[in-house]
Amino acid sequence: MRANAMRPRGTRRAPGRGTHRSAPSAPDGTRHTAARHPAEAVPGPARQRARGGSALLALLLLLTGLVAASAPAAAAPSSTVLHVQMNLAGLGYLPVNGVDGVAGPVTAAAVRAFQTENCLPADGIAGPRTGSALTGKVTAVQRAAGAAADGLYGGGTRSAVLAYQRAHGLLEDGIAGPRTMAAMGIGRGDCGGGGGGGLPYPSSHALQVQWNLAGMGYLPWSGVDGISGPQTRESLRAFQRDACIAVDGVAGPVTDSRMARQVRRVQQKAGAAADGAYGPDTRSAVERYQRANGLAADGSAGPATMRAMGIDRTMSCGDGGSGANPLPPAAGSTRERIVDTARSQLGVREWGANCNPYGWCDAWCAMFGTWVWQKAGVDVPTYAFTGAWFNWGLGNGHSSWGYDGVRAGDAVLYGSGPSSVSTSTHVDLVEKVHADGTLTVIGGNVRDAVTRRTIDPATAGIYGHVRP
Repeated sequence: MRANAMRPRGTRRAPGRGTHRSAPSAPDGTRHTAARHPAEAVPGPARQRARGGSALLALLLLLTGLVAASAPAAAAPSSTVLHVQMNLAGLGYLPVNGVDGVAGPVTAAAVRAFQTENCLPADGIAGPRTGSALTGKVTAVQRAAGAAADGLYGGGTRSAVLAYQRAHGLLEDGIAGPRTMAAMGIGRGDCGGGGGGGLPYPSSHALQVQWNLAGMGYLPWSGVDGISGPQTRESLRAFQRDACIAVDGVAGPVTDSRMARQVRRVQQKAGAAADGAYGPDTRSAVERYQRANGLAADGSAGPATMRAMGIDRTMSCGDGGSGANPLPPAAGSTRERIVDTARSQLGVREWGANCNPYGWCDAWCAMFGTWVWQKAGVDVPTYAFTGAWFNWGLGNGHSSWGYDGVRAGDAVLYGSGPSSVSTSTHVDLVEKVHADGTLTVIGGNVRDAVTRRTIDPATAGIYGHVRP
């Protein structure tokens, strides 16, 4: 909502503000005074005293108006503010006793907290973007709890959340706070994807990592809160040791890929959708499997459950999969680092519907390429659209049309130009330029994986390239 929408309806204007009509304008645009002040008819010192008195009176009126304007706007509650407060309180951002329909500093602070967690401008104003994001979170909670998905956290939603909490062994308060939303598989924070990076607020990536870890018995279910912390990092290290990859406690692309593969194995054995992302449906499927096989039905595919499923918990270092490739050391020139980093990701595959470890669930060749450049130290934004990457380079002198002069580490773009997704269709990173003019390239989202190919640039349909 707009800032002025937070003023309660029906409040009176402060005295002395906005109550007078403007004086009529003269033809030349200057303002005429409606009437002369009586003091102007008084000569000498008397006129000065009168003017001083009128100035004092005007100042008093102004101050009175300011005080009245800043007096509690709480005189009349607003239904719009009330709805925002109900949603904030339902998600745990605002105390329940703060739901009074009156905009104030506590409500503004709660709005800012929600905005910060969702990467929105933290201005404390529930404008259209903030209102839409808030309604979306409430609707997701309602669907998970089995309530009417109307986007308003009312009594019916609270009762449904209470029932959900009771059924899942959660604190029964009817509020969809971090733990409840995590149990529902809902990301409390939404910053457009990417890694959690130890941020102090919940992120959807950190939440999925925790679901995967808990689903495989590395993290207790109580640790699924969407916040990266010491317990999550130690659980990641335990998984990385079993996965035979670099043990750093960070859920980067290699760890994500190996984790997703192991989760898919569990899902296939349990009869769940094999999308590589452990969630409530997978947990329920594993519980059914455990009950059918005389195992403790906790929904977590720990060592005993994996043994029953015939899954090796400790993976082979020679397993030929993407997860066995460690990230290279940050050494050499920028172009060398780009090539080494791209090589390290060969074989990393997507899961679900274009879900990938380099960004969000969408066509990801540009996300892979910009991620590689970032790892090599290039200050490039993350792009999902290849044409946007080329235009970025045009803006700073790093893009050229065609492929003349292309070198290892450059990004080559395919299609006819950067104007739309139908004209700019793919991007690869150049691994090597051969003497015969052919290029060996590494690209993401090629047959759903990071893949190496050798191409003839004269016939490949390259419209331009970007230099790091």
